[in-house]
Amino acid sequence: MKIVVRLYATLRQFVPGSRTGEPLTIEAKDHLTVSELLEHLGIPADVTKVVFVNGKQRERDHVLQDGDEVAMFPPIAGGSC
Repeated sequence: MKIVVRLYATLRQFVPGSRTGEPLTIEAKDHLTVSELLEHLGIPADVTKVVFVNGKQRERDHVLQDGDEVAMFPPIAGGSC
């Protein structure tokens, strides 16, 4: 199955060749979970804070489907109090 992945901020450093603003198209086995996708991409689980699948926040055990669009974000700090 094919999954489109967008990596934000520091997460791109874990996938050689990934470019800012360009999604990755991943060929993956059926019934892949978000956790397994992270492992497949070589991204440590502790550096990924939020994962969206088709625009909805999902947990690590969420099972991905063919054609899903996944966005991953690291922890983000900053702003004002």
